[in-house]
Amino acid sequence: MNKWTLFISSLSLWLVSMTAHATPSVLIFASDPQYPWTPYSDNQQDIPDKTNQQLSRELIEAQYTSIADLRKAHPDQHVPVMINGDMTAYGHGWQRDYLYRTLDAHLGGDYYFGLGNHDYQNNVGNCANNGCARDSLFDLRDRMLNKVDSMALYVEKAGWNETWVGSLAYSKRFGDVQLIQLNNEPTYEASFSSRQRFKTYDFRIKSSLDWLEEQLKQARADNLTILLNMHKPNGWQTSAQDLQRFKAMINTYQVTAVFAGHLHRYSGRYYEADYFGAVPLFLSGSASQRSYLIAEIDRDARHLRVSKVADNDWKNSKELAVIPLPGHQNDLK
Repeated sequence: MNKWTLFISSLSLWLVSMTAHATPSVLIFASDPQYPWTPYSDNQQDIPDKTNQQLSRELIEAQYTSIADLRKAHPDQHVPVMINGDMTAYGHGWQRDYLYRTLDAHLGGDYYFGLGNHDYQNNVGNCANNGCARDSLFDLRDRMLNKVDSMALYVEKAGWNETWVGSLAYSKRFGDVQLIQLNNEPTYEASFSSRQRFKTYDFRIKSSLDWLEEQLKQARADNLTILLNMHKPNGWQTSAQDLQRFKAMINTYQVTAVFAGHLHRYSGRYYEADYFGAVPLFLSGSASQRSYLIAEIDRDARHLRVSKVADNDWKNSKELAVIPLPGHQNDLK
């Protein structure tokens, strides 16, 4: 490699690094590409598999073409994209291969995602060798671990055995914005095993509440805008004590907003879950319903504007709410 090639390569890596850490003014929140899912699936109607797969591909392509176009309309800044779970319908290899290949093509590999119930919860004990849940967790680790600042995962290796402990929740800071991804939901727990070739994997998925509290403490001490992400806005199978702890935590540390998915037909501000206290919750719908959300930060006015994109038409997005940004740490009561 000559000196000029080395310089260009180093400059490119530096530019990528700077972009990844730039302070965003626009963020995109989507969810539930859930290949191969369609409006017929939402309505529990059966159509031929090939027709369903083709329609799902068209819907996913349309949504992420729209998101890529929205990014291109902001050439002077980095626009983070967060996808809140249910990446595929059942976690099968052919589904995951298509989905990530498509996302990489449209978004240049520059996106973040979490897991939903269709990625791992539904598949524990319901897929041969627990391979669907295992491989969905592998995707999350392999694609996110080196891109984020902190991930709640400890891996212990002993001979041909590997034990994963944690929620795989993660946080990523972009300038003065902290994105926190909690996957299925912040109290979700499960234990299962799977073999692959000669190795045995033991997965011990734990609640993310302890890890989350440390992340929130630090983010508030740094006076960041905190945006939480998860898949399920309700229906958590947990204790009243943990629900109360979560609600108190996100209110105490002044989380600005929570973004979730799961309910395909519902996109917009959501009031039906009693887990979030005064922190506003927004659902992004799904690729099958052609909806997602845009969040815009106005640092001069000190507010976050959340808008809904319907029919993948971001140019005609509809404002949902304008939320004040939090004050400094000494403003906490």
